[in-house]
Amino acid sequence: MTTQDAQPAAPYAALFDGCLREAADGGGSLMEMMVGKLRLSLQQQLRTAGAQQRDALAESLRLLARHEARLCAGYPQALQAAFAEEVAGQKVKPMVAALSFDELELMDETQVQESVEVARALQVALLASDSQLTDLNALICAAQGLRTVQAHRNPVRPELYVRTLRNQLAQTDVPALVWLSWMQHMGATLGQELGAVYASLCTSLRAHGVAQAAYSVTQTPDLSRPASVSRDAAGLTLAQLRRLLAGELDTGADQNSFAARFAREFESSGKQPLPPAFAHTVPAAFEALQEMKQVDQVMQRLAQRASDSAPTVPAAAQAAMPVSEQLRQQARGLGQALGLEVVALMVENITRDTRLLAPVQQAVRDLEPALLRLALIDPRFFSHKQHPARRLIEQMTHRSLAYRAADAAGFEAFLQPLRQAVDALSSVSIDSAEPFEFALQSLEAVWDRQEEHEREQRKMAMQVLAQAEQRNEMARGVAREMRERPEAALAPAPVMMFLCGPWAQVVAQARLADPHGAVDPAGCLTVAKNLLWSTQPGFEKKEIARLTGMIAPLLGQLREGLARIEYPAAEADLFFNQLMALHQQALKPAPGAPAPADAKTLAREKLEAMFRDADQARLWLAPSEAQQSGFIEATDSLLSRPRYEPAQPAPGPAGASHDPVAAPAAATPAPGVSLGAWVELQVHGRWTRMQLTWASPRGNLFMFTGVKGSTHSMTRHSLDQLLQDGTLRVFSDQAVVDSALDAVAQTAMRNSVDVTS
Repeated sequence: MTTQDAQPAAPYAALFDGCLREAADGGGSLMEMMVGKLRLSLQQQLRTAGAQQRDALAESLRLLARHEARLCAGYPQALQAAFAEEVAGQKVKPMVAALSFDELELMDETQVQESVEVARALQVALLASDSQLTDLNALICAAQGLRTVQAHRNPVRPELYVRTLRNQLAQTDVPALVWLSWMQHMGATLGQELGAVYASLCTSLRAHGVAQAAYSVTQTPDLSRPASVSRDAAGLTLAQLRRLLAGELDTGADQNSFAARFAREFESSGKQPLPPAFAHTVPAAFEALQEMKQVDQVMQRLAQRASDSAPTVPAAAQAAMPVSEQLRQQARGLGQALGLEVVALMVENITRDTRLLAPVQQAVRDLEPALLRLALIDPRFFSHKQHPARRLIEQMTHRSLAYRAADAAGFEAFLQPLRQAVDALSSVSIDSAEPFEFALQSLEAVWDRQEEHEREQRKMAMQVLAQAEQRNEMARGVAREMRERPEAALAPAPVMMFLCGPWAQVVAQARLADPHGAVDPAGCLTVAKNLLWSTQPGFEKKEIARLTGMIAPLLGQLREGLARIEYPAAEADLFFNQLMALHQQALKPAPGAPAPADAKTLAREKLEAMFRDADQARLWLAPSEAQQSGFIEATDSLLSRPRYEPAQPAPGPAGASHDPVAAPAAATPAPGVSLGAWVELQVHGRWTRMQLTWASPRGNLFMFTGVKGSTHSMTRHSLDQLLQDGTLRVFSDQAVVDSALDAVAQTAMRNSVDVTS
């Protein structure tokens, strides 16, 4: 929400501000109710508690009495600040959906409990105030001039009340476990009382003639929850998941654990043989796959040999009991049981992810039995990003995003070795991570051979773009030098535009090409000096001869320099025509005739104003550079190659310096697109899937890569414009496996905070 967007409609501006004040002022009475009911609850527990609990309850009551006044006085002020930040456009992090799988790994037990209690308080508040909140959202959006309801534009929604309550309690010196126990009771009271607060605000808004905004129903795919409906009832909680990831459920004496097997098999002297069911089957077959191009034949032999060596299972038993159920019965202890459940949830989430094509979803589904068997050996393998099994799933899903359809060019070549590897893993005995390691190495070898040419094209395009940005950065410095010359103050506008544009590129190119680092290796600055002199106003008669002898060599030097940067001849001719007119005026001025408009001199202030916007991040790509990197701009319809691209500087806070030298040191992709993200770009009226594979060190240039090595590059300005126009749209900005595991964490969170059952 931006500051501009959040401004209320003029007729209701005072009313809108009044509602925020009323809501904040009511925070004092809300806190009094929350503290009062909490005190009653603690007193009731104290009367019936055993001897071991009484001291803790008495201490909790003492701390509550000590902090009551501060909480009641501080809550209204904190609410007022939270509402003001929301209206001002400062983004507020979501409280439940923001929890990711990776974050959970780093949290301790208290932090997990805090997340659960805060989420539970929010859920209680939402359930208790749902009816009143629905009306308030419609009214307060209307007061802001919105025609349709946008719930996030309500600055007094329950999320801010709960967050502020949590912050107030956390800022006390009360131990975390104590104030978290308070949060359970206070959150329930807050939810009950918010309904009355919202009803009062609705009455006030209606009394001043505000009519409700309309609700609009839109359906968008929810990739953050690919699949959670069928397995939420399994009961996986956030605390259990944290204990699993922390290794608290591991059994140290279990010699069949992954760590023990890894130590025995890979950290030994090498004399111990591999298990016979695997040693003569998978390694040899996968090594052959890496070395040979006849993938199909090798994988068929691998599958055949695996089926010959694998122990047979009666068909009747297989039909009667699914593999997942067999493995659940084999699980020993909570750690293995939870590991199996997490893997099953992860696979289900992946197979329902709409970003994946159906054949890839099926491949992951067929891989599930092997992953479940691995979970019995290492119940936490999915949490290790470098584990071969996780990397295998990541690679097969991530690479598949390059294809928009199953019949897309190249998809079958991608899928065939993947399908064969999955079939092989489904057939062999899984007693370590080694089969997944060989499968991953084999597939990467196949894919690398297929993409060898594409990698070279990408590498060349990246080098071209990096060199272009380096030259442009140097050219900006040259342009500043040109403008600071004393002669520049009285130079004709076309000449200064030329010197600060194309000729600055010529100077920069000459400097980059010079191994000795000379300031003016090709005499380009001398040419610039002569050009400025030849176009100065008011020649004296004694200087006419010098000018006459200078013109022809000067033109030759200018053309030679422009040729070095492949400057288009048509645009060069436009400048030379202007230059010819200036020289003719100097050689034979018409008596009493005013100078042509383009030849009028400019004061330094006016000239600086002309360059201020255009020179902030002007980028020049030679035609060959544009061709090699697939350079496009937002105005292309595809998009014609640009000659000059006036890119915008990186967005920053108001009042920030726009000095082109003060650029970021690291790559900064445009908002909404991160490195590695997959996008869809409309090319010739058709959507093309591409990946953002490179951003320049200064964040001014971006390169997208598609299948078969096709590339498109653009400036930040073009990227932002294409995103705004909808010609470029983000398809996937998070890895499929990360999304699936985040959904597991969110499932555990929902199970932990569910107050409806």
